[in-house]
Amino acid sequence: MWQRHAPPWWGLPLAAAGVAWLRLARGFPARWLGLVVWLPLLLVPPARPAAGAAAVTVLDVGQGLAVHVQTAAHDLLYDTGPTFSADANSGNRIIVPYLRGQGVGRVDMLVVSHEDTDHAGGVESVLEALPVAEVVSSLPFEHPLSALPVAQRACRDGDAWEWDGVRFAFLHPAPAQYLAPAASSNSLSCVLKVTAGARSMLLTGDIEAAEEQALLLRHRGELGADVLTVPHQGSRTSSTPAFIAAVAPHDAIVAVGYRNRFGHPKAEIVARYGAQGVAIHRTDAEGALRVDLRPPAAAISAARAERRRYWHGR
Repeated sequence: MWQRHAPPWWGLPLAAAGVAWLRLARGFPARWLGLVVWLPLLLVPPARPAAGAAAVTVLDVGQGLAVHVQTAAHDLLYDTGPTFSADANSGNRIIVPYLRGQGVGRVDMLVVSHEDTDHAGGVESVLEALPVAEVVSSLPFEHPLSALPVAQRACRDGDAWEWDGVRFAFLHPAPAQYLAPAASSNSLSCVLKVTAGARSMLLTGDIEAAEEQALLLRHRGELGADVLTVPHQGSRTSSTPAFIAAVAPHDAIVAVGYRNRFGHPKAEIVARYGAQGVAIHRTDAEGALRVDLRPPAAAISAARAERRRYWHGR
């Protein structure tokens, strides 16, 4: 099956005009021009960020997390959402179609923050559908995904690199934590900070209060970010007041499923962010959320606001 990226909005009416031109009476001059105006459908890909900027999209995968980070020439996928059934998961139902629509033919890095199925449920589907240069995770050696035929390494505090003028840095877990991991895989969640100029976003996986305290001890001065993905989908075990104050985000994004059985985000957690002047955005209410990290501001746009449909109930 041959697939292409989503066409530009103006390409569709142009192509429709081309069809009308092709259907003119035989003998009409230059009917072949009707084919020429189809070319934008194939040759004009979706725009990518400029050098020094990044577009971060928190996908609406239900109760779980999947984030696409795009720079001028690179693509990173942070987590792959939940598994839905034996045949369906966020990878084959949401992430891969989205990436193909964006014209992404290769993933430069796939980060699996930890082994919970609401974060790692779509990994295999993504690897089957697209070439992935490297998988970075906190998965234990004996995890089935560790045997997949792709370059893999552990995420570690201190690992940092730059793509197209955008800086990426892992702040957690510390290397020593792999030697004596805690009972919950949440404690090993890869925490990634993305910085474009003076604007930044912190991706936190499912860290809990103990890990937030550890981050405060090691990186208090480096945690500040314009946008934060709320740890552990807004559960009571995370988002301590001290951590929120250290990050001091202007906006926080909660990736949750509609009417999820856990009741996330908890009302007291939402109130805690509100008390510190942080605006809360939710994927269950707003759909996918795109954060444009570019000087001089970090702008957030919601899929349901930009592409309204009657079934949104608004």
